Amino acid sequence: MTNSEQRENALTRTPIPLWLSLWAQVNRWGERLLGTFWLFRYFSSPFPGVLAHHFGPNLFQDHGNAFRQATVDRGEPTSNYFRTSGISACADANGGICSFRLNGQIAIYQNRNTPLMSDKVLTPSTNPVTGLFGDFVGTLPNDHPLRPGKRAAVERSLGNLNFVARIEPAVRKHAVDYLKSTVSQEIALDDFALFLVAHVDSFVPGILDFTQTPLTTYLASTEYSRVTRDFIEIASEAIGKVNPMAMSNFETIVPFVRQVLTDNFEALEAAPDSNLIRRHFALWERSLTIPEINNLDSAKLKELGSIIIATYETTSLSLLWAIAFLETSPTIKARVVTEARCGSNQEKLSLIDKVVLEALRLGGSNPTALWRCTTAPFVLHHQGRSVIIPQDTMMWLDRRQANCDPLIFPNPNQFDLANIDAILKSNRENFNTILAGNRYDINSFSMINSHGNPRKCPGRIFSVRMQSLLLSELYSRYEVSAQGIDLCLKHYKTMPRPAQPGTIVIKPLVE
Repeated sequence: MTNSEQRENALTRTPIPLWLSLWAQVNRWGERLLGTFWLFRYFSSPFPGVLAHHFGPNLFQDHGNAFRQATVDRGEPTSNYFRTSGISACADANGGICSFRLNGQIAIYQNRNTPLMSDKVLTPSTNPVTGLFGDFVGTLPNDHPLRPGKRAAVERSLGNLNFVARIEPAVRKHAVDYLKSTVSQEIALDDFALFLVAHVDSFVPGILDFTQTPLTTYLASTEYSRVTRDFIEIASEAIGKVNPMAMSNFETIVPFVRQVLTDNFEALEAAPDSNLIRRHFALWERSLTIPEINNLDSAKLKELGSIIIATYETTSLSLLWAIAFLETSPTIKARVVTEARCGSNQEKLSLIDKVVLEALRLGGSNPTALWRCTTAPFVLHHQGRSVIIPQDTMMWLDRRQANCDPLIFPNPNQFDLANIDAILKSNRENFNTILAGNRYDINSFSMINSHGNPRKCPGRIFSVRMQSLLLSELYSRYEVSAQGIDLCLKHYKTMPRPAQPGTIVIKPLVE
């Protein structure tokens, strides 16, 4: 048993003190008996003496209506609401945590990257949108017997540093092939990043192997462009802004997956065993045949769709931020160009590696704030005190503000590689160590931080290394120029996107 597992088991077994149990019971009785009276609801704190409480915008309302108006009606990023409402400041004054109520439900807000609880007391990551993701690993409880196999189907490849190292030449080759096709064209920067990543993911052997009809074909099609571009956005809207209406009319994922598997059937038949599609068919104990593809139910097709789209979509968004930051940071860009054209020491993090990590920290590829709900009471320890957090409490992490913690990062709100230097524990750090489950410096691959982070994205090693390779190929071979970039967060998008991605033009170096 690992140290993290032992620590998690110990936390799960922690006895709940009698006085805490009695207080929690009294508080629940009070809510049930007097819950309809606003005086009790709005002059009471659910965790007095332990957690500060932020009341609603007035004595007659909790944060529910104001939150919806800000995030859904006005399209503001969720993190913005927490800042402008005063919830974030309340947490800052209380060690990074406070409570609030959202539509009558108790919620705990956190804006620091420290774990508060075991993952065992939380709903699955994608619980609010299970219907959208089907049988995807993220919809399964932590102790579900199928979860380890499904996670391993991705992690043995995309989370394996040795596997990623073996495919690096192929990543570089197919990146070069795609970049040649875009020379001297003015392209929207978000499309440039999206199509580059989708092309590479389609052709690198052992990942998706969509070499007959690559993903770029579907991204450009009338029929499937929306589902292939906005699938993760829709799920994020439903979770990050507590807006279930966002999920309407998104069953297109089912015919898309069946189509892409059929169109690429011969390539999938010949693909290596590491191929993500082949591994899932093996998990289901099904043969990879056309009849079996046609017989897959919607839950399995949605599961495959989640895997396929997540493989390229989140990586391309992170790459978009990396290029956008570089093209608006002339000094850092000049250093990147020098390293890309001269090479670097691969024994440690390169300058380009740090660029990728810093872009992940400040831009990222997940909503600015996310939550999961508790499935059982647990003891929360904070600043030398303890309190029972009841079942059905919303646990929110303001990921954007946690990734800009001034206690960790020297220049938290700026694109500055000194921020990455500040979290390095030695000069031998690499992606594997920095993104390990027990590291909480940067949350760009988890919904919220739990002990050991057992749900941290299984493909994160591939994602960050691929971005580093793509940036290296881009800046070593081409003169890159971009214009019209606005780094503010775009409204009416839950995924963090630049307000204006601008355009990019690449031209071959003059020999």
